[in-house]
Amino acid sequence: MFSEDMKKFRPAIVLTFGLFALWGVGHRLYETVVPEFAKVLELNSAQLILAQSVYSLVYLVFAVPAAIYSRTFGSKATIVFGLGFWAVGAFLFYPAALAHAYGSFLFAAAVMSCGYLFLEIGANPIVAGMGPPETTVRRLNFAHACYPLGVLFAVYVGRWVILSNDARPLAQLAGAIVKPYMLLGLGLLLSAFLVDKIAFPPFATERVSHRKILGEFRTLLARPKFLAAVAALGGATAARTGTWALSILYVKNSMPHASALTADDYLLLTLVTYAIGRWVGAFLMFRFDPVRLLAVFAASGVVLGAVATLCGGTIGVYAIVGSGFSVSIMFATILGTAIKDLGPLTKAGTALMYTGSSGIGIGLVIMYLIWTVTSVQFAMIVPTLGYAGVLAFALFTGVPKAAQPVAQLQNG
Repeated sequence: MFSEDMKKFRPAIVLTFGLFALWGVGHRLYETVVPEFAKVLELNSAQLILAQSVYSLVYLVFAVPAAIYSRTFGSKATIVFGLGFWAVGAFLFYPAALAHAYGSFLFAAAVMSCGYLFLEIGANPIVAGMGPPETTVRRLNFAHACYPLGVLFAVYVGRWVILSNDARPLAQLAGAIVKPYMLLGLGLLLSAFLVDKIAFPPFATERVSHRKILGEFRTLLARPKFLAAVAALGGATAARTGTWALSILYVKNSMPHASALTADDYLLLTLVTYAIGRWVGAFLMFRFDPVRLLAVFAASGVVLGAVATLCGGTIGVYAIVGSGFSVSIMFATILGTAIKDLGPLTKAGTALMYTGSSGIGIGLVIMYLIWTVTSVQFAMIVPTLGYAGVLAFALFTGVPKAAQPVAQLQNG
């Protein structure tokens, strides 16, 4: 899976894979504390939707500048910059909490999201370059399998923050919520220091004139299969984030008298199935072609999404829990399939792929509109359509006729 010359860069491999877990912490911690900030800042529905989708808007606007930065200064420098920017965003939550100002809170979230973006556009091409193109998808899946580990850790941190401060007066709650972000900011600065000091392979520090990147974008945008991958990634991210964002409300509406598990516990179960799916999917790729595997996972997502939309009740809740497994390998597999053979276009390709993540914000807005007009149950039609889009991409992409059997690539 890794090239022979990567053995001397093992610390860089471990650290890079660890970054995927780190931004799992960041993503989930933010999604956990947003409802608490909503109480303090007395946000209306429109403000809450904007707060939950701000990072998708950042991804849409700043993906191209991040790619230009990465081409000009190298992937390693982009990771360091992203970690630093993320830390600044984390620290900015403190003055936002003191001022009880929605604008300041939104600005801090946007700065933090920009840090995520630079980090991801720096890290993914490094993972892609750690071995032969044939094993890029599998390698990216193992790296992204670290993400849900960070997600689950953030869930427990978020629960601890909420439960430990549940009895506080509302005026004191904001200051208490931001304490984990102060610790996170310090951890990010430490991570940036380690990335800067540890030796990375030469391709991670390669610099190329930014003038070439506009031509690279034009080349990629002229490829229908690449554009299909961007759209599929948007569908996958909208399906995942949309389901998670409304899952608690879905459970409360479908199982109002549930006693064995709370709505939060069902969301946690969904995240657990997501984590299991990522690791199971990554190992299955040693035996099965990733694109065919993606088609199977997407088909199961379509079925489970349809059940959640049409049935509701206990059956619908467990369909949502199972959908965590279905969506698990989608992001990394679509991304890897799109960039594995791009060579020098990898950074530009990664940036354009991340513009597809803006599907998160669009999907959330549509889901909230459907929810207000009909019901939260029927809003699950949006994730279902996202899964259908991924299935169409997997079937459209297929397996190249000249592709080497995956079994022969295990030692590649």
